[in-house]
Amino acid sequence: MMSKTKKIFLTLLLTCSVVALASGCDRLKKEPETESETQTERVTEAPTESETQTESETQTEPPTESETQTESETQPRELTVEEELAQETELGAIRTVYAADDINVRTQPGTGETSEIFDSFDQGETIRVVGETPNWYVVDLDDYEENGYVSKQFVSDQEVAPKTEEERAQLAAGGASETDPANAASDGTDTAAAANTDGTSSVDQEYGVQTYAESFPVQATTGANMRSTPAQDGEIINTIASGTSVTAIGYTDRWYKVEYNGTVGYVNQNLFSAE
Repeated sequence: MMSKTKKIFLTLLLTCSVVALASGCDRLKKEPETESETQTERVTEAPTESETQTESETQTEPPTESETQTESETQPRELTVEEELAQETELGAIRTVYAADDINVRTQPGTGETSEIFDSFDQGETIRVVGETPNWYVVDLDDYEENGYVSKQFVSDQEVAPKTEEERAQLAAGGASETDPANAASDGTDTAAAANTDGTSSVDQEYGVQTYAESFPVQATTGANMRSTPAQDGEIINTIASGTSVTAIGYTDRWYKVEYNGTVGYVNQNLFSAE
């Protein structure tokens, strides 16, 4: 009787142990899963914070700074001759550009009284650039030891066709008026021919034009303008084709006073050669 009771008791004890062991295993299985899920949630939250920071940084500072710099750089700024010269740089090799219009060559990079005009380029002519400032090119000239300056805004990197004879004739026709006393003498000739009582014109006196003892012919080596004064900004009163001969009757340091087809005017000496 006692032996049977012990067997029942041992059976119950073994059953309880099995149940307890099974319950413990279930708990062990459930806890790691809970921790894994929590870690997964943390991982998914981190990229969200990173994405928020990236979007915030991208939308703020860099574009604003870039836009501000671009606006500042595009604003034109006029510089003095001294400022231009202080920033002058020499090119490592000669650069070839083209005159986009008839342009002046000056002694300094500017248009003030200290920047004298001493030569010019006709539209389409080749220009040899040896240096530059912010707004001017330093150019090499065949007939001068010193370099000159031309404005960058009248220069092109692409070849430019020269003005036709018809275009220059139109400019000449519009440049002088026979009825305007400021441009023409009473007899229809240019003011350069209107002489004072001592045989000189007011233009000759103003610009210090000297008269040759004997006139002689000079020939245009390229198309040239005849102007009302010996200056690059003088009114164009006629055009002279390449190879045309005119009569030189006077001179300054850089200009001929010439007579051509009954009109007296001034031409750049660099564009003519003595016959």
